Amino acid sequence: MDSKLIKTLKKLDLTSYEAKAYITLNHLISGTAVEIAKESNIPRSKIYDILKSLNRKKFIEIKEGKPLKFTVIPPTKSFKAHKENLIDDLEEAEETLREIYKKEISHVQAPMWLIPTEEKIKSKEVEIIKEAKKKLNIRIGFLSEGEAELLIKTFRKLAPTIEIKILASRECEIHNEKIDIIKTFQDANIKNLQIEEDDIPFAKLIIRDEEEMFRIYAKHDPETLEAIPNTNMGVWNKYKEICKNYDDRFESEFMKIKRKELLEGINI
Repeated sequence: MDSKLIKTLKKLDLTSYEAKAYITLNHLISGTAVEIAKESNIPRSKIYDILKSLNRKKFIEIKEGKPLKFTVIPPTKSFKAHKENLIDDLEEAEETLREIYKKEISHVQAPMWLIPTEEKIKSKEVEIIKEAKKKLNIRIGFLSEGEAELLIKTFRKLAPTIEIKILASRECEIHNEKIDIIKTFQDANIKNLQIEEDDIPFAKLIIRDEEEMFRIYAKHDPETLEAIPNTNMGVWNKYKEICKNYDDRFESEFMKIKRKELLEGINI
């Protein structure tokens, strides 16, 4: 019997015997306990308890008679409810653990950590953005492969009341292809996102709610302005005083650019 399928069914709170009986019934569609025990190689002494458990878990139905008949519920029907329950349980567990994590990490003496590798950096960016309650201020001096799409996808999941401001270089290169950073984010048409062009060094910065920030650096090719692979390094910082200071400087720079644009518009 398919061991991978049995392992998967156990994730839906089935025992090995229950999984085997359920798989067998999907082949038979309907059968007696004796037939199911024979086809699944489950001991007859256990089969009735196993089938009654599958019935309680709403994977099969029992038809009264002599002998009893056991009929499989179509998987599309039975799986739907179990998948929804599993997702609900996982989300509840994630939220509980996240609250514990947030509470405990605030007690750490020196809330600064180095985050290596491009994939871990992207993961941390998404994690920080998802935590936003009021605003995100972001500087983008370069992008890595797939990063813009990942950020945009994450921005779309935020509440529309959260302000997203980005200061970015006009362009960068990824695999020798020029990427227009400003246009990429403008074309996403996210209503609560504002982006302005600025002279940004070859680095990135995310500041969340004046409470948390993440700075990303990478060595780059001075001719192409492309990040050199495997040189990315992130610094995750939860010193609120430092985060507030960087946030104030960002807001000041952003407003200066907006005022300049307004004055240029009036003078045209």
